[in-house]
Amino acid sequence: MAFAIVALQGATGSLTLLYLQRQDRWLLFAAVLLLALCLPRLSPRAKALRGGPPLALGVGCLMAVVAFAGHYAILSGYDLSRDEQMATFDAAVFAQGQLVAPLTGIWRHHAEALNTMFMYPTRETAAWISAYLPLNALIRTLFGLLGDAALTGPAMLAVGAAALWGCARRIWPDSHEPAVVALLLYAGSGQVLFNGMTAYAMPAHLALNLCWLCLFLRRTITADLAAMAIGFLAVGLHQPIMHPMFAAPILSLLLLERAWRRAALYFVGYAIIGAFWAWWPNAMWALVESNAMAPKGEGVDYISRLAATVALGDGIRIANMVPNILRFFAWQHLLLLPLLSTGIVLARRNRLAGALFGGILLTVGVMFAILPYQGHGFGYRYLHGLIGNFILLSVYGWTTLSEAQALWRSLLLRTTVAGLAVILPLQAYMAHASYVVPARASERLARSEADFVVVGEDDAPFVADLVINPPRLDLRPVRLIRGRIDPELARALCAMRPAPLVAFAGEGLLRPIRAYHADGAPTVDVEKANRAVAALLRSQGCRTAIIE
Repeated sequence: MAFAIVALQGATGSLTLLYLQRQDRWLLFAAVLLLALCLPRLSPRAKALRGGPPLALGVGCLMAVVAFAGHYAILSGYDLSRDEQMATFDAAVFAQGQLVAPLTGIWRHHAEALNTMFMYPTRETAAWISAYLPLNALIRTLFGLLGDAALTGPAMLAVGAAALWGCARRIWPDSHEPAVVALLLYAGSGQVLFNGMTAYAMPAHLALNLCWLCLFLRRTITADLAAMAIGFLAVGLHQPIMHPMFAAPILSLLLLERAWRRAALYFVGYAIIGAFWAWWPNAMWALVESNAMAPKGEGVDYISRLAATVALGDGIRIANMVPNILRFFAWQHLLLLPLLSTGIVLARRNRLAGALFGGILLTVGVMFAILPYQGHGFGYRYLHGLIGNFILLSVYGWTTLSEAQALWRSLLLRTTVAGLAVILPLQAYMAHASYVVPARASERLARSEADFVVVGEDDAPFVADLVINPPRLDLRPVRLIRGRIDPELARALCAMRPAPLVAFAGEGLLRPIRAYHADGAPTVDVEKANRAVAALLRSQGCRTAIIE
């Protein structure tokens, strides 16, 4: 059915369909099969599952170690998507003690050749930085100073595990079992683990949301002030709407409880937070635009960004959102969905459960309207910050099982072991396959002896993401987008002495990328396009070559 929806809505050939074909349908099939195999001959387990804070700490630390090792062993130490690349780029800028990285010389007028996707639009470029909010990158900067920025995601996994434990103990103080159940569902989530290997902001969103909820549930002025500090960080991670969609339904409980002082405190706090982060993009644009009289381009402020984003989703919302939801559950614990369905029923009668479910519905509805296409990522990234909601709702479902809990305990332990032994290795294989091909292509570009390498952005799917440059352009080869090389840039490049070597990404390098994406012939004649630009460069004195 999902395939039919995608095809009828015109999303065939998209990354959404590729993931559905290559990964999610097999994961869902394996999940159903494993669940069926775990059901027979269940022995009732009368004794409740027990554990304490050391269990949460141990699980979190173990997941962190696996995620850190997986960043290099599974994901090849590579930033696949532009989102990941921008987090790494911004962190490198911040590590130099700067808010933006200055551009000089010819690059002020030809910055787009360096790949400025997801950066602030400019007329005359004085500097460059991503258009994302800065705190995910800033956190990565801090971990980079401690040794390795790749520790950021794993650290967020450990913080998330501890915060989830704290939330469960606050909601169910009379028993440790709900917290243990929550921790097992967290540990069995491939989405949590594999996104923790990346530079995405999503692991931090989940960890900070759970910390926020744990503080909110304490109901003290000190905890509320700390929660607002966490909220400031969460809103400023990368996109400002993600945390408010989680927090708003929970904060609405204050109105239902007539807790007017707490409600006023949070209202004022979030008004200040919102005003600050609304100001931030305008301040950054003023630093990257050298022409003070230039009008702001589309994408500087959030209103123009929203309008452009909504336009991108026209006509393919259902075709993307249905596979997104399937992908989300394909990368979760085997029992999350069965327990969740029970917990949702309770959401009608329990205000906190209803608020947790409300955050899920709000996020799905908003993302369906403005950005149904998620691009790269493990599971459904835009619901990542609400995985805690899903887990806690599932634990609500667990608490309603009464006498059936004895059998469900055995089923939970069986499915957890089965997921860790079968599903997670399968997901690791899929994750490696999606990263290793572009990682190898990028490595071949990096190893070339050229001064510049040129990639055609339409030569293969997502191949423009190979055009990654450090903020100071202090590594060779500098990578360029072929379609952005004009005679003026060619003259400036080839005027360097000795004459620079410019290498082009050829068919041999691009073919494996197309093969992974099941993409046949390119939309352009790669060899002809390369020859045309190479001729221009040679006419100006450059040397040229092809990387096959």
